[in-house]
Amino acid sequence: MSPQDFIDKLYLNLLEQGWTLNDIDTMDIIYYLKLLKKKLQTHQSYIDEIL
Repeated sequence: MSPQDFIDKLYLNLLEQGWTLNDIDTMDIIYYLKLLKKKLQTHQSYIDEIL
């Protein structure tokens, strides 16, 4: 995925969630990407793994 494709998908996703272009342009993008990385690294457990 090219950097431009990534940014396009990011913007479209945030716009669908109700963000405005100004909200996206003024946010701390580096911190947002760090949060996304942390979210992706979080292990998800399923009920059949626990039982």
